[in-house]
Amino acid sequence: MKHNNYEYDVALSFAGENRAYVEEVANNLRLKGVRVFYDLFEEANLWGKNLYEYLSDIYQSKAQYTVLFISGFYNQKLWTNHERVSMQARAFQESREYILPARFDDTEIPGILKTVGYIDLKNKTPEELATLIEKKVKKDQTFFRKRWSKLSTMISAKPFIFSIKVLDHKGELVKNSKVVLVADNSTYLEGFSDQNGLAHFIIRTRKLYTVLIAHPEYPAVIFRKINPKEDIEVAIEKTEGSGSAIINKSEEISGLTGEIKPLLKSENEFSLYADNIAIEGGIQQPYDFELNKSINLEDNEGNSIHLTFRFFQGRIALVDYSKHKSH
Repeated sequence: MKHNNYEYDVALSFAGENRAYVEEVANNLRLKGVRVFYDLFEEANLWGKNLYEYLSDIYQSKAQYTVLFISGFYNQKLWTNHERVSMQARAFQESREYILPARFDDTEIPGILKTVGYIDLKNKTPEELATLIEKKVKKDQTFFRKRWSKLSTMISAKPFIFSIKVLDHKGELVKNSKVVLVADNSTYLEGFSDQNGLAHFIIRTRKLYTVLIAHPEYPAVIFRKINPKEDIEVAIEKTEGSGSAIINKSEEISGLTGEIKPLLKSENEFSLYADNIAIEGGIQQPYDFELNKSINLEDNEGNSIHLTFRFFQGRIALVDYSKHKSH
């Protein structure tokens, strides 16, 4: 088979529970002369390497295609999710079908639309799938080689992955933290920490970011002028009765019925609307407020909190809140 300029024609991304099937696919591809990245074929090469960086490079740069074997197991694994984010960084860079989904079941995978064409593995043998992969690689090699030479001249910077790990003060992983990166021009990227405490971002422009982190059970965290080239780890300490939120346009606050809608009037002037919520005992809205100064809010059920804005830029606000202690 005539090869392209990539180190591999195809890389296989899968959960260990599905290894038996995938290994047969890998062996069949090898027999057909397809250059395949399959971890057990690379044991000696992987030994001693920084796997986080090395696998990111494989799935983002060194394979013409990646076959993503979707299953309930896939979505639960740290490494498979890392591989998926690397693939998606590449897929965003090129307007072509780089990720080839193959489904063991109907599990939803973040970033993989159900409308994307896929191979159903329920009635497909490993050898049949290998034959389909071989045909795909052969069909597109000549076209891709011409298109890539043109495309590479258009792309000035290669996307990369920036990861933030969120822990509590005891070193336990914190999942479902909302994480937002805000650039100086007020554009932003947003995500959530997964079951491994990791929030991943695909960075396409060289900027410094303000990093905002919020969670209903932890206080707000803010870091300014962060260079996303190096991953960061954040430890946050839980405070009883306190939480935080990141607001984009409007937001429900844990413990209150209704939404709050902050407005940026000018660089240093802020106003707040609250839907079915009284501000400071019922002061007429919009209510003008200051950063880092507490505001009392009460909903129609008598629930009351103290709310403090820590950051506000563009349409993104970071707030701390605590339940009002009655005397």
